[in-house]
This record gives sequence, structure tokens and C-alpha cells, in this order.
Amino acid sequence: MSPVLPEPIDFCRLWLFRHPELDAEHAQRAIGDGPADLSRRGRAQVLRWLELMKPIEVEGVWSSPQPQCQGPARALAEAHQKEVVADARLRDQGMGRWQGRAWSDVMRDEDGAVRTFFAELGEANAPGGESLGEGVERMLNWWTELMPKVAGKSVAVVLPGSLLGGFAAAMLGMRLSRCMSLNLPHGGLAVLDAFHNGVRIGSWNPDALRE
Repeated sequence: MSPVLPEPIDFCRLWLFRHPELDAEHAQRAIGDGPADLSRRGRAQVLRWLELMKPIEVEGVWSSPQPQCQGPARALAEAHQKEVVADARLRDQGMGRWQGRAWSDVMRDEDGAVRTFFAELGEANAPGGESLGEGVERMLNWWTELMPKVAGKSVAVVLPGSLLGGFAAAMLGMRLSRCMSLNLPHGGLAVLDAFHNGVRIGSWNPDALRE
């Protein structure tokens, strides 16, 4: 993949990784900005990241502070002799009173609120929690602060899936409600080239044909 991508000169290349697959217990829950454990397959996906990124020079590795993101990010960083930077602005949206509960229970008890949450994706809050839009705004603030320091370089970022999709949609000028069309599988990779006046997709889930 990397040999066909032009070297970043007048733009920053963002290597955006969705955190690896979660174990069965956590995969069925509304994790929000809380912690979760990886599955065996998820741990294997980290090894695949290391293989993919071996020839890539990165300026730094950033991550959500959630362990399912920070642990894999640390492995990436150590492989490039870097320290992972965990930034609270990169955490997933808080899910309020749904957080940590099984989705089946939430849907049983609050079906109407769940339907509204997904029908108004990006704008609707989980009860007592955040909207995806609020989470994306946090990440955009992070990016505005970082971008002047990384022009012409590559950075790796490990994120929860909803925040990754929402950030990519915002960067591409899409409505936040369309972010589901940018959904990556767990352990998936997206490459965005960010210029001062716009963004292009360098690659999207290049490992799809290996599944």
C-alpha cells in the first residue's frame, strides 16, 4: 500500500486506526468513553498494524486514553521508538446512563430513546451523556492545535470507531449524520491527507480483501 502513496510534503498524512476487536463481553455493551478488553483476534490485529507500518516513518502516535486504544497505540509507538500521547479529547462520546450496559437491555428499557439517538446521529445525546458532534468537536480542537506542527509529516492516531468516522466526515465536509457510510471494522485503517485547504482520502480499509 505505502509505495503507491505520494510522500507527504505540503500536507499531513493521518493514519487513523480504529481500535481492535473487543472481547465478546464488551462487544455487546455501550462502552462509550469507558474501558474494554480486546479479543484474541483484536490482539492479532495489532500485530498486523505493526507489519503495515514498519516501512512508514511517523512523527508521533496519538490515542484515546481508553485502554483498548492506548494499549495498541503504545505498541505502534514503541515499534517506531516513540512515546504514545494519550489525549482526553480523543476519547469516545460519553454514553451517560447507558454506559457499560448491554445494548439489549438498553433497547428493551429505552427503545424510543435509542431510536432517536441513531435517527439523529451526531446531534442526539445519550441520556446524561454526549452527542457524537460534541466528541468530534473535541477532536477537531485537537487537530487544529496539532496541524501546524506536523505539516509534511505522518502521524498515527488510534481511535474509537464512532469518533474516527465522525472526524473523517467533518474533515471531508460531509454531514455528521453520514459518518456511518465511513464505518471501518475493528482494527481497520483509514488514511487521510490533510492540506491547509482541504482533505483527500489516501486509502480506506486497505485490508478489506484479506478478510
